[in-house]
Amino acid sequence: MKIFYLAHSVSLIDQVRKWQLMMEARYKIKFVNPFNNNPNEKLEELRDLKTKNATTRYLNKLSLKQCIDIMERDLMLIRKSDGVVSYFVKPTIGTAQEIIIAWKLYGLPVYIITDRYMNHPWLRAIVYESGGEMFRNRTEFKKFVKEEFGYRT
Repeated sequence: MKIFYLAHSVSLIDQVRKWQLMMEARYKIKFVNPFNNNPNEKLEELRDLKTKNATTRYLNKLSLKQCIDIMERDLMLIRKSDGVVSYFVKPTIGTAQEIIIAWKLYGLPVYIITDRYMNHPWLRAIVYESGGEMFRNRTEFKKFVKEEFGYRT
């Protein structure tokens, strides 16, 4: 079974988690979701970050040690994965960093789900160079997973 680090915006935390659980129940893949696998972050606080102002206030409250802990934990989770799946619908600095590090530092395949940024040169190059793939939506990714890894038994 393949294990993928799931990079996405905190503003999509509930939507992505619901999709993640559905994918894991049906197919032979597992996701490591940094928002659900990081003891340094309080999930309930993160669920409230639906606006840019709320996110900014939350980030401003973090100490440098908390920032480093979050970053180091995410890097460890990426390093232990078989690749990164990025739901690049509302991209953030963290999401972009995670795909670049997975590709360039750890040599992992990067799979990007995006519609708006399909033709962005950086994303196209990273996907190509990493041996990953790009998908217009989650349905295309689901089809890829079904064909590549199959259903759970």
